[in-house]
Amino acid sequence: MPQALSEDRLAETREKIVRVAERQAVAQGLENVSTHSIARELGWSATALYRYFPNKEAILAAARARALNRLSEALEAAIGGPGDGWEISRAVGDAYVAFAFENPDAYRLIYALNQPDPDEYPEFSAALARARGNMTLYVERMVAQGGLETDASVLGHLFWAGLHGLITLEMTGKIRSETLNFTSLRHEMMRALVRGTRPRPD
Repeated sequence: MPQALSEDRLAETREKIVRVAERQAVAQGLENVSTHSIARELGWSATALYRYFPNKEAILAAARARALNRLSEALEAAIGGPGDGWEISRAVGDAYVAFAFENPDAYRLIYALNQPDPDEYPEFSAALARARGNMTLYVERMVAQGGLETDASVLGHLFWAGLHGLITLEMTGKIRSETLNFTSLRHEMMRALVRGTRPRPD
């Protein structure tokens, strides 16, 4: 009979499985990840994985939750930093960009098109809600300080979508220009979005 695992040992082993799944999902494609491929890399039998997760989808949901929570930790550190709403906004953007380029496997897994149903995986659902909240919280503060007339949730999602699009273009080598680069495009995009939400003179 398998020995009972302590909570710490269970969490540590689940984390190891999830890291392997994250790496394989990006390297091989989600459709090619299996309990067998994960177990093989760990040097286990596929059956051993079922002590920790019921199936492949549960492993990948946990991997996405882990990636989202790591992203949220970076954003929350920026949100809690010094400065006014504008300075914090820049810090949040810098934290988001740094996470994406320093953790490309995790970032790609977060946004892979084949997503699990959050209603079936509470941990993933909570991580998703946490990340979504962080992507709009700092904009709510900017709006509250004045100078912007917009729905904070809408603008937060526009910032998020625009930044993600530029990161994807950069990661896939689509920004190739002598006059344009990721940083200049990012700043121009943010300025354009902010200008569109400033109060119009009567």
